[in-house]
Amino acid sequence: MELLLLAQAALTIVTPFVIKTGEKIAEKIGEEIFNFIKIPFNSEGDKMLIAQVEKEANPNVLEASLLQKMMEDAEFAYNLKGMVEDAQKKIKENAQEINNNAAIEKQINIQNNSGSIQM
Repeated sequence: MELLLLAQAALTIVTPFVIKTGEKIAEKIGEEIFNFIKIPFNSEGDKMLIAQVEKEANPNVLEASLLQKMMEDAEFAYNLKGMVEDAQKKIKENAQEINNNAAIEKQINIQNNSGSIQM
């Protein structure tokens, strides 16, 4: 996986944790990856960056710095890649699938609703 794509995928997975969306599976996975991502960010400036990410709930602020850390440390990038791939599998396994084999006039996906719903 390209390092830039890896950084973007990792931060996409971290987003639910940082903004506290309430989805427990995504939060747990996001928390694990975010804690791993924070490991190489140990200088004073890095700690300020992490604090900014947590305060603003915007992990995209971290993307360029994360990419730099991965280029500097191949082992970190490799381990992050494994974590991201495992997380993507877990999220996909827990995604809701709807299979209907009968004629259905109306159907509501309870998992992803927005706005008002009338029946």
